[in-house]
Formats: sequence, C-alpha cells, structure tokens
Amino acid sequence: MRSIASCNFETCPVAASPYGYPPSAAAEVIFLFIHIGSILACLLYTFYIAERNKWLEFSIPVSIASLFEAIGYAVRLGSSIDPWDVGFYAGSTAFLLVAPAFISAAIYLTIPEAIKIIGVEHSLINVAHYPRLIWIDVIGFVFQLIGIIVSFSDLSVDTGLGHNAKIGSPIMAAGTAIQALSLIIFIFLFVNVLLRAAIANSQFGYTTFHPVHGFVPMAYRFKFFVAMLLISAICLFGRDLYQVIILADGLESWNAKNQALFAGLDSLLVAEAVAGLVVAHPVRFLQDGLEKRVRSRNASSMMEEPRVSRFYLLGNTPTPPTRPNRSYQRDHTPRSSTSYFEA
Repeated sequence: MRSIASCNFETCPVAASPYGYPPSAAAEVIFLFIHIGSILACLLYTFYIAERNKWLEFSIPVSIASLFEAIGYAVRLGSSIDPWDVGFYAGSTAFLLVAPAFISAAIYLTIPEAIKIIGVEHSLINVAHYPRLIWIDVIGFVFQLIGIIVSFSDLSVDTGLGHNAKIGSPIMAAGTAIQALSLIIFIFLFVNVLLRAAIANSQFGYTTFHPVHGFVPMAYRFKFFVAMLLISAICLFGRDLYQVIILADGLESWNAKNQALFAGLDSLLVAEAVAGLVVAHPVRFLQDGLEKRVRSRNASSMMEEPRVSRFYLLGNTPTPPTRPNRSYQRDHTPRSSTSYFEA
C-alpha cells in the first residue's frame, strides 16, 4: 500500500488525504489575518486606549482564542500545499476545535456588568452566577482534549488516521455538545433580560433606576455592545451544533470532509463572533452605558441626588425620586439596580 507521506497532487487523489480536500489558501489567509488583527486590536484597546479598567478578563480569553485560531489557520495554510500531512491535519483540527471555548468565557465574564446597566431586576438569576457558566465550558473543554488525544493517538504518516479516530470523535462531540448547552442557557437567560427590559423601556422610557443619574436611557454605543454579545453567542452556538454533527459522524465522514460546510459553519461563524466582540470591546462600549443627563443643577441638588438615590436603593424612603416631565407609577416601576456609575 502506497504511503500518503509520499503523495502529491500528481500521484495521489486528494480525496485520500485526511482533509479530503486541499484547504483553500485564500480562505486560510483571510481567516488568519482576521484573528491576528483581533489579537492586535485587543492589545490596542487594553494597553493604549483604556484609561482605567483595562478589561483583561475580556481581552485575555479573546486573545487566546484568536491565537489558537490563527495557529490553526496557519497550519491549514501549510496543508494547502501538502494536504496529506496527517500531523498538520491533527494540529489544525485540535486548535480550531478548542479555541471557541475561550470566546464564550469572555462573554460570560463580561455580561454581569452589562446587565447591571440594563437592570439586574430583569435577570432570572443573580448576575454573579453568569460567570459560573464557564465551568460547564471547562467540562466540555476537558472532553474535547480527551477526544483529541484518543483520536490522534494512533495516526500514522503512512496510513493517516487510525482506528482510534472512530473512538475519539464521539468524545469530542460530547465535549462540544456540553459547550453548546452552556451557550443555549446563556442565550435563554440573556434574551429574557432583553425582552423584560424592552417592555419596561416601552412603558416608562427607561429600563431601570440608576444611582446618581436616576432614570436615564441607555447609550446607543451600549446597545451596539449588547447586540454584539448576543450575535456572537448565537454564532458560537451555531458553530457548536455543526461540530457536534460532524464529530458524531466521524472525522472521515462526508460532512467532515466538506470544505464549504467548514468554511461557512465554522470559520465564518467563529470569525464573526470574534470580530464582533473586538469591534464592540468593553473598554470603549461598556463604560458609556448610560446617556448622561445634560441639565444645569446647582451644587446642592448635585449633592442631594446621590444621597436620595442610595436611600431609595436601601428602602429607607417611602417616596422614590420622580423623573422630570413623566408621571411616576410606583407599583409598575422596575426595582432599582445596585450598580454605580460615574457622574
């Protein structure tokens, strides 16, 4: 039997390669530059643009994800010349499989602050519990690593993937399904927050009461940030569903060896998730969550408003502060948020 290590485009059919197709060099270069650009943008936001809160808990996992994606596409770029190199195939598959877990971790760490601006009373759970979704991702990540190790434990430069690939693929599929579960839980909870906040906004013109600023609408920049969080989570969920399907079928199935499906349902969706989060980086889009009140106030009123707001939050005053030019209906007004913002 001819060794695939000696194969080239003139002597062997490309369908016999581990990929089943020659990876597109143009596509790999595009996605490689997207993820390298995302790393550079995160560094720029965090260490140059940021004034105080550098949001390292967001930038670090997104940068790790982009680094893994960049390595994966750099390896695939090499595979476009030699798709029969099983080592390249194993490396690209491993890096591209585990990278999105870090993107979802960045979302889970960021969302509590966003919900504090929208109004914590709209959340079905305590906002402090959202980062705990990371632990579901960690379990899925461990399953993925085990599946990768098993799948490629008996690969050969001569024959390609071994028998263990059929054992490891379902394990990788299980890990990806677990991560999809954490994402669907998050999407359900976050969409519920947005729907309840939208109802409150349509009735009262605001979503919650904020200390210092009182009743104020959300900034358009913040709305864009929220939209990017939701879109990125949906993209990651769609990508996970695709990976679960192909991994359940096996690495040598028709679905796994379809380059168009991979480009559209993995590469493109992950790139959209990363690019959306980087463009709407919290360093720029979360700090301006509220539209500040622009009106002249004397020094005494500026001193009085924070004091009254805090008393209201603590329930020490029977009458909440009124919003100018709008009738106040106490029984129907959302409970106040506990977040604090700068004047």
